[in-house]
Amino acid sequence: MVALTRYFLWFFAIVLVCSFICGVLAAIMPTGMGAILTIIPYLIAMIWVLFKFLKQQRRAPTQAERQKFTLGFSAIYWLYNVCFLILGVVLATRSNPNAWQDLMLYLQNTQFLLITFIMFLLIAIPLYLLTYWFYGKQAERMASKMFDA
Repeated sequence: MVALTRYFLWFFAIVLVCSFICGVLAAIMPTGMGAILTIIPYLIAMIWVLFKFLKQQRRAPTQAERQKFTLGFSAIYWLYNVCFLILGVVLATRSNPNAWQDLMLYLQNTQFLLITFIMFLLIAIPLYLLTYWFYGKQAERMASKMFDA
């Protein structure tokens, strides 16, 4: 099994760049349409890293690597989102000193927390399952087409 650290770094870098691009596109799109772009950076980075892995290793990921990729990508994606949420609030406090207080009030609201948790699950579960599937049989098919032909 190879060290996966560089693939995780690639994933983070690609998610970061794609998030910036999708953020600009979301600002241009009509209200409500930008939410569609939420998972695009994850998908682009996941596919890109798989191609990079296949080209460098010339094989599909093993079961252990598949699990590490799936958990690692999910952890990176959600920690990245939480960090930039906090950064957004910090930047918002420059123009609105009550931003932290507003966030704390929302975090005390049970209905807000429930909706946030449901939205998290609606995004997290499909992304996790998609990554697990894509790095399994799909990766094996891709590897066989790339290297057995």
